[in-house]
Amino acid sequence: MKLLSADRPEPSAWRTYRIDPAQRLRVEEYQGRIGLEDLRSVAEAVVEAPSWSRGHHALIDFSAAHLDLTANDVLRLSLLLRQEDYRTDGWLVFAVGDSSFFGTVRMLGPWARNTDRSRIFRTRQEAETWLELNADQIPPGFGSGFSDAYQPVIHTAG
Repeated sequence: MKLLSADRPEPSAWRTYRIDPAQRLRVEEYQGRIGLEDLRSVAEAVVEAPSWSRGHHALIDFSAAHLDLTANDVLRLSLLLRQEDYRTDGWLVFAVGDSSFFGTVRMLGPWARNTDRSRIFRTRQEAETWLELNADQIPPGFGSGFSDAYQPVIHTAG
């Protein structure tokens, strides 16, 4: 696990990530006030990590975070995530505890062209459960080579 120090003086703000190649998974966790530079620094650190792969799934936990992002910041982050070096072909599963940030995270999908591979949940547990059920399914995805007729089997908990 790699802990990244916050650029802000707020002591409760932090961000961290870990990559588990055996599970083909990266987990990002955020707490406190999180802005564009925080998200950008984690994205840059992840792609520089030797264990990172485009084929990994991602669990991004914002459940303890206060997202301090404008619509313009979300657009900038989306454009970064669309670049070849940062693009992932796996599932992008988000845990967003605050209803007001749900829409912010939802904006990432269309702008980053990953709506068909993104899922947003209210809790980390819901996100983990869904990912466990669907980790073996190949997500569709922009540029994945699948036709429009390809429809993966998506499992739901419960």
